[in-house]
Amino acid sequence: MVENLGSHIPLVSKNESSAQIALDLIPCAVAVRTADGAVSVFNHAARELLGLEARDLERDSSLWIDRIHPQDRNLFRAAWKKLLAGESTSCDYRVSPNRGEKDIWIRDVSVSRQNASGQVESVTSAYVDVSDLRSHRPKNQEERRLANTGEIIDSMVHGIKNDLQIINSGLDLMWLTGNRLSECQPLFEGVERINRSIQELREFFSPAAPQLSRANPKVILEELVHQMGTKLNQQKIQLRVRCRGPMSLVRLDWNKFRSVLAQVIEFSRLLLPQGGDLEIKTEIQEIGGKRQMELQISCASATSLAVEENDIFRPFLKVNGRQVGLGIVLARQILCLQNGDISFQKKNRKRGLFTISLEVH
Repeated sequence: MVENLGSHIPLVSKNESSAQIALDLIPCAVAVRTADGAVSVFNHAARELLGLEARDLERDSSLWIDRIHPQDRNLFRAAWKKLLAGESTSCDYRVSPNRGEKDIWIRDVSVSRQNASGQVESVTSAYVDVSDLRSHRPKNQEERRLANTGEIIDSMVHGIKNDLQIINSGLDLMWLTGNRLSECQPLFEGVERINRSIQELREFFSPAAPQLSRANPKVILEELVHQMGTKLNQQKIQLRVRCRGPMSLVRLDWNKFRSVLAQVIEFSRLLLPQGGDLEIKTEIQEIGGKRQMELQISCASATSLAVEENDIFRPFLKVNGRQVGLGIVLARQILCLQNGDISFQKKNRKRGLFTISLEVH
């Protein structure tokens, strides 16, 4: 969908359909614009968020600026000037998805694309609805810890800036060279990272109710080890599983628990870029008349682990050059919702230990 705001400067070439497909793959709201604002391409998520329709674009040449709240238009124009100077920007302003409806707050994260002469040619923007951030005020420290909307969204939109740059470059390359969409691997990798961040964000703020089922913990662990075995072997990581005592059937939301274990193992894998040892120990015990399952996941490396204890549960943490996203933060929330917990200790500079405890039915 292209918004014409006066002139007809070509933003896309004969590969316009492929470029639109590429943008529509991105699950968050994204727009690509020419530097003078003459032409904009909105992806599907952006059209849904902002209430854009083809007939609106055909009859309204000042659609975007008209939908911004009058008190926020100067803020938008100031941000645009910074973009034309080659800076990245992030700002909040109100927009009206449809005339007559209540305004929503969006966070606009934008990056500019320059040509070889240093002139800005296009701007790529991502939009996130932050209306809840503007209205929600946690009542106490625990609620603030579990529902720290501002920190999570701030980290998420900051984290996608680099991916937007990669996607922007991929689109430019595709338009200039005529490459097929399937040949733009960096673009797909950027889309995949954004997709993962959006999925994690949705799950964090809208967790599904537990779906309980019965399974043997040992069988679940063996399945997970088999699924991740190839990737671990390629990285020369030796994984061992030890079950202490008999493992009877346990009633639990095993789909969620699998995702927790997968996140922890993936995080441990990032801690061992040069290979190492990964060991999972599990047991079920009675504590105060309640059954509890405990897992200890230890990772040992030949070199120092590139992480500190206090950073483990920080959103969008970078470990050995890779962004972790909300993985471990999400794992802790899943466990909390099922009367469980997760902790991390760095036993020494070469060894870390995750401990997961969970009340079982």
